[in-house]
Amino acid sequence: MATCGSDDDVPPLLSDDSECEVDDDDDGWDDVEDEEMNVLVGDVVCLFCSRVMGSVDLLLKHLREDHCFDLVAICWKYSVDSIDYIRLINYIRKQKPSPEDVAEGFKCGGVLWSSDEYMKTEDSSDLMLLFDIESAQTVDPQSPDMSDVSESEVIAALTQRLRKADEAQTILKTELERAVGDIERLRLSGQQFVMRMNTKDSAGDERDNSKSADHSNSHLQEEDGYFASYTHHDIHLTMLKDKVRTESYRDFMLCNPNLFAGRTVLDVGCGTGILSMFAVRAGASRVVAVDQSNIIYQAMDIARENNLHEKITFVKGKLEDVSLPVEKFDIIISEWMGYFLLFEAMLDSVLWARDRYLAPGGCAYPDHFSMMLVGVDDPEMRRAKLDFWDDVYGFKMSCMKSSVLDEVYVKQVKGSAIVTDPALIKDIDVMTCKVSELDFAADFSLRCVKDATVTAVVGYFITDFAAGCQKKISFSTGPEVTPTHWEQAVMLLPKPVPVTAGSCVDGRITYRKHPHDSRGILISLTVGKQTMKYNLS
Repeated sequence: MATCGSDDDVPPLLSDDSECEVDDDDDGWDDVEDEEMNVLVGDVVCLFCSRVMGSVDLLLKHLREDHCFDLVAICWKYSVDSIDYIRLINYIRKQKPSPEDVAEGFKCGGVLWSSDEYMKTEDSSDLMLLFDIESAQTVDPQSPDMSDVSESEVIAALTQRLRKADEAQTILKTELERAVGDIERLRLSGQQFVMRMNTKDSAGDERDNSKSADHSNSHLQEEDGYFASYTHHDIHLTMLKDKVRTESYRDFMLCNPNLFAGRTVLDVGCGTGILSMFAVRAGASRVVAVDQSNIIYQAMDIARENNLHEKITFVKGKLEDVSLPVEKFDIIISEWMGYFLLFEAMLDSVLWARDRYLAPGGCAYPDHFSMMLVGVDDPEMRRAKLDFWDDVYGFKMSCMKSSVLDEVYVKQVKGSAIVTDPALIKDIDVMTCKVSELDFAADFSLRCVKDATVTAVVGYFITDFAAGCQKKISFSTGPEVTPTHWEQAVMLLPKPVPVTAGSCVDGRITYRKHPHDSRGILISLTVGKQTMKYNLS
């Protein structure tokens, strides 16, 4: 708290007629007064002769009257900024040109003094370098000093000044964006620090795990393409807008509170944390959410915004490498499914979590999947993908068809194009299956429901939440039901197969991970006498 001193401590007020003694040696007084009046006082040598003037203003007047050179007006005319002005003055001091040479130099765009060598000043006390040329450029085009400037030149000068102002604004915008980026990185660093502290506190110990330490400090390191893709908000927006997907998870948890009440839950690949929040709402006592993507920092904010942060602990990093604050979990939840189910190979991590973290009697959800095939008759899709290459603006490009046929197309197939019953090719029980079983081969038979031509075989999957559920929840990603963001995996046949109602199209499919792409899938498909190889990547 401030205190007031005695009257003796307070200096007396001076009235208008008070006399104040000032030391003659106080050299700074005149300088301050001159600066307030925007006048630079002191000896300054003329730019074009040896005369010495007593101030910059007097020198500018001398230049106008004796050298016919209006420095302020010409700088205004050619939109000279402070940097160009410094180069100009240093150029004149070093090269000693005539006023006419300088005027010609302006007409040539100032190239004579554009070099950075003229940023170096030989005499730092030169008052001309201290002169604020930009503030001085308030020249009235109607003044006598501008009488020789045409209207078009004035317009050109103003346009040039506007252009420079736009350039300056762009530079400032770039710097602002860079500053915002720096602030965001600092914010993420702070969030990670809080997250690490929360993890340590909730664990009740200080774990010295070198792998965990490496990953807890790695959020500013470059992520690989896969996890970097999940940093983008559009991916999460697409998944959250998929009502079939999101509402199925929600209904499974909220309609089966017997599974979640008072239980611990591990959310593998938590993304925005929506499943973790559903679990808390269903009664979970504690949720640990793990994700390697930077989206986890937004998930932390989302949990705090919904006042759920005390029950959800977020851990950033690869699940197989990080240390978790809970030794065993009652439930594992994850939305790991990729195109045609196993693309992206994230089920591997869920199975690893099952073996490492699931408590006896616990369960991982969804717990059951069915992989299906169905035959479709879609000549429009075939024309768009294959027949297109027969005539491309009058040229044949049929050689492109072989590479087109190698690809699995992920798209939404029309339900009306289905011409066979579905065939099951693989059942996956998440509680018992092994990673090695995710490479498989299966025979299938597609029973035709109408006379048609099978142009493609389409793969999809069905998801079940079943084990221990009071209310079982299922959803399909097939073409005959409400579309999902997974769509279907379309394998075009080189030769369409004509079929009749009641007949069967027999075949065999081999499904395995890509040897050079850990998240890709290689498929070999035999239909009748045709055998094709497809790549899903």
